[in-house]
This record gives sequence, C-alpha cells and structure tokens, in this order.
Amino acid sequence: EWGEDVSVENLQGGFTHVFESTFDNPEGRDAYLSHPAHVEYANELLPAFEKILVIDYKPSHIV
Repeated sequence: EWGEDVSVENLQGGFTHVFESTFDNPEGRDAYLSHPAHVEYANELLPAFEKILVIDYKPSHIV
C-alpha cells in the first residue's frame, strides 16, 4: 500500500508519503529485498527522494 500524508498533528518530520510492504516472515522480506526486479526498481527510484526512512517491525498489541 502507499499513500500521502494527511495528518493534522504535523509530526511527520518532513515525510510526505508512505509505502508499506507486509511479509509473512523475515524470509519473505529478505527474498523481496534481494529480488532483481526490486533491486532494479529501487536503484532507479531512490535518487528521486530527498530522504528515506525504513522501519522493519513486528506488530504488537498494547495491553
């Protein structure tokens, strides 16, 4: 999924868009990151961005 920032809190630190990828496990993520099509696309796209933030996380529930 992807989308443009619409927050009214103004805490986005200058970031304007989000691209989210969800994987079933770390192996799926690793396969995606090293896939030739992803590497080629990333190499073409990355120079267009002023800054990038990447976060890998495991979902958790607040109790």
